[in-house]
Amino acid sequence: MAYMRAAALADLWEGEMMGVRVGGVPVLLVHLDDGLHAFVDRCAHQAVPLSDGTLTGEVLVCAAHGWSYDARTGCGLNPAQARLQSIPVQIVGGEILVDVAAPRSVGGAP
Repeated sequence: MAYMRAAALADLWEGEMMGVRVGGVPVLLVHLDDGLHAFVDRCAHQAVPLSDGTLTGEVLVCAAHGWSYDARTGCGLNPAQARLQSIPVQIVGGEILVDVAAPRSVGGAP
């Protein structure tokens, strides 16, 4: 795995999300009470950036058509069969690092 810097942890408070580009890949970072989560920043519906949408608690909602996802797992809430591609994420020395070469599909229902 080749982790690359996405952002400083201090720039993303708990309860917030942020869209960034890492190695040319759009990445959505989500900071929840259980830690950081990273996904390819594209809705499964029409590839609209989820970073343009909203985060309410643990629910991501796409700005274009209202598709919603569990921000902890990337599993679809509406519709349930939708899935986001998760990206491995870690924190090292106050920096958020992601491995954009290793996105993986999310499986199972929330």
